[in-house]
Amino acid sequence: MHPDAMRRIDRHAGTPLCRVVTLIERLRPSPAPAGPPRRILFICLAEIGALFIAHPALRAAQRRFGDVELWFMTFATGSEALALMGIPAERRLILDPSSLGGLIGSAAKALQRVRAAGIDTTVNLEVYARFSTLLAWASGAGRRVGFHRFAEEGHDLGDLLTHKVIYNPHRHVADSYLSLVAAAAEPASSEPRAKTAIARTGEDRLRILSDDAGLAAIQAKLRAACPALEDRHRLVILNANASDLVALRRWPDDNYVALAKRLLERDDIAVVLTGAPSETGANAGLAARIGHPRVANMAGRTSFRELIDLYNACHAMVTNDSGPAHFASATDLPTLVLFGPETPDIFGPVGPRQQALYLGLACSPCVSVYNQKRSLCTDNLCLKDITVDAVLARTRALIGDRP
Repeated sequence: MHPDAMRRIDRHAGTPLCRVVTLIERLRPSPAPAGPPRRILFICLAEIGALFIAHPALRAAQRRFGDVELWFMTFATGSEALALMGIPAERRLILDPSSLGGLIGSAAKALQRVRAAGIDTTVNLEVYARFSTLLAWASGAGRRVGFHRFAEEGHDLGDLLTHKVIYNPHRHVADSYLSLVAAAAEPASSEPRAKTAIARTGEDRLRILSDDAGLAAIQAKLRAACPALEDRHRLVILNANASDLVALRRWPDDNYVALAKRLLERDDIAVVLTGAPSETGANAGLAARIGHPRVANMAGRTSFRELIDLYNACHAMVTNDSGPAHFASATDLPTLVLFGPETPDIFGPVGPRQQALYLGLACSPCVSVYNQKRSLCTDNLCLKDITVDAVLARTRALIGDRP
């Protein structure tokens, strides 16, 4: 389903469903679990990058609750990411959002597994999403942690949480996720939970290394895509997100073409284009416009694991605000992320080598959890006004930033 269709269903069908289920819960409350969490189900559906941002919260749960089983529910696009995060296959609950029937059917099967496993705690990482709230309630878990609107207007999710946390739009979302884990250790209450300081450390970020075999294999793929590559070339990834899926977050394609040509003026640099399988053709168009033998179009040519190996084999990346910025945070790849409709202060990647370029216009950020990440803007000057010269200067500095 298109994201806009899912948003409409979540709002128009999810809101009355949450109210009805709230009445059911008040008539027959779920029994409170005894003791600390033993089996926690994390729910994070739409944003694959958020899975990587959630990793510190998973580590915090393991430290706080000891030998706890961590389960995860996400859409099909996040399955490979969960595998790399170390979530066992039997604890990965994958939903199919390709159609309404597929979503309902896969959710029903996932909930059967959840109930059979005896999940006692859910941690809903989605902010103000009715569907994930209903899934948490239907799991049968007696401890349900999530973000609650309290006195805010709108965002009616009923009253289905046992541990309610204020969503703080002034903190990075990684800190917000940590606050949910902290709340899970507290008693149930109608009072906001997690009134505590949150300390995030860089050691808790996800790290994914590549072995020699993985690096050799991805190098072979690169050479097959671009025979002109030599060992001396420093590889700069350009992740243009060339499809129309997230058009508002895109730096103009013309700028990526100009940036590539400027980078390739140096004979020790090669450019690697990346993207999803659906973006293969669009990236082929970009490669043709760049018109240089030292361009490798790798869009749609790697598995998720191979994409990580590619990051570990390259020297820098320039990307729109998108999932790859967060995937790269699990590596040591120096990355420049171009932000506009969103702010890096809330959803920037958590890696130490990720940098943001953000103009901070008066209208930006214009997408947030309060509008389901939708904006009526059709002229994203917040990205268009980022110049090729500015990105080129930052990229050249990144190239020398990797040992």
